[in-house]
Amino acid sequence: TKIVGYGQFCPVSMVSEVICARWGTLIIRELLCGSTRFNDLRLGLPRISPSLLSKRLKEFEKAELLDSKNSDGIKEYHLTESGEELRP
Repeated sequence: TKIVGYGQFCPVSMVSEVICARWGTLIIRELLCGSTRFNDLRLGLPRISPSLLSKRLKEFEKAELLDSKNSDGIKEYHLTESGEELRP
């Protein structure tokens, strides 16, 4: 999957296009702190709209920063290995 943006090939530029967009770093922070479900993310980010959170999560999945899976009928989000590299 290719991310359309400035056309940079530098990994830092590419990830910046994804996570530096509105609310991106705060969503990553919540995921790094252990939030895995949509409502948990909303509790940690009370001023984000549900539609924007959903949109950003889909963008992170497309960028392969996180995976989603259904657990007992509830969707959970987990950072991929690439997403975990943002931890430091």
